[in-house]
Amino acid sequence: MARVGSRIRPKTKEKFKNAIQSVIEGLSRSVLVYKQPLKSECTNCFYDKMTDSSTGKCKWSPVEALQKQKEWEDLGFSTIRYKYFVKGRCPVCKGKGYLETVRKAWINCLVTWNPSSRDYIGEITYTPAGTEGSSVVMLKTNPKHLDLFKNADKIVVDNVECKISRLPFLRGLGNESVLIVMAFTTEKPKVDSEEILKEYR
Repeated sequence: MARVGSRIRPKTKEKFKNAIQSVIEGLSRSVLVYKQPLKSECTNCFYDKMTDSSTGKCKWSPVEALQKQKEWEDLGFSTIRYKYFVKGRCPVCKGKGYLETVRKAWINCLVTWNPSSRDYIGEITYTPAGTEGSSVVMLKTNPKHLDLFKNADKIVVDNVECKISRLPFLRGLGNESVLIVMAFTTEKPKVDSEEILKEYR
C-alpha cells in the first residue's frame, strides 16, 4: 500500500512550501543566533595543548610587544593583542591560551512562546509572580537554516537568552516545508515592578 505522502505531487508540495514560507516571512521576528565561536591560539602567550590553557609565558620581549601592538593599532584596531608580562596570567587571553571570535547572525523566525498552552498568544506574559509562559519557545523558519541552528551556541529571542533544547527538525509536506526549533530560556526577563503592579490595581 502506497504511503499518503507519495500521493502528493511535487508541484503541490512546492506550493505548500512557498505558502508556509510566505506566512513565516510575513509574521516573523528577528532572532539572534550565536554560532560556535572560532578559536585561535593567543597572539601574546604560548598555548599548552596538554592542559588546553596558557603556559603563562609571554611570546615577546617588552620592546617586541610594544612594537607589535603599535602595528596592530596602525591597522585600525583598538583591542589589546600584544602586552608583555613577566609570568602568570596572560593579560590578552586571561589564561585561556586561545582567543575566541564571536560569530552571530540575525534570522527571521515565527516565534511562539509556550507552544503547549492552548490559549497562547505568541508573546511573553507577565504577572506579579514573575514570568509565565517564557520557559519554552518554538521557532519556525526556513529549512536552509538547519545547519546554523544545529551548531548554534545560543539564541536570543525577544531579548531573552535561550538554549536549543533538542535537534531542530523539518516538518511539512515532503518533510521540508519548515524548520522547527525548540528552545528554553536560560534567564528570566527583567520587568519593572511598578509596571507589573499597575496591571493588577
